[in-house]
Amino acid sequence: MADVTADIMQSQLNITGESPSNTEMEYIIDTSIDVLNIFHADIPNMTGTTGSKTVSLESAQAGAVKIVTRIIYYGFWKGITTTQGPGGLGSITIPDIMSNPTIWGAIKEIARELREVESEVG
Repeated sequence: MADVTADIMQSQLNITGESPSNTEMEYIIDTSIDVLNIFHADIPNMTGTTGSKTVSLESAQAGAVKIVTRIIYYGFWKGITTTQGPGGLGSITIPDIMSNPTIWGAIKEIARELREVESEVG
């Protein structure tokens, strides 16, 4: 089991500069969990006092939450409006990240893989 907290997540995602407060990071983490649970990942939400919440997750669950938290952090919190697309393919806007069917497909695949791993482990 891996404990996930706002501080741990910010450290693991290498968030520097203007970073979210612990309460805001908890919201981003819980949103990530909720998004994965749309696809039946069955991950528990954080519990405890606001600003110091925690959740204990299996390693695969923690990895999935970390990936989706990074997407949501950069897609919503960071507030970047445009960036150069990969391979010089033009610019993309950050809202495109969460409305992009490829991103949603990736999140859906993460949840599917997580369910598969959990069914194999028992």
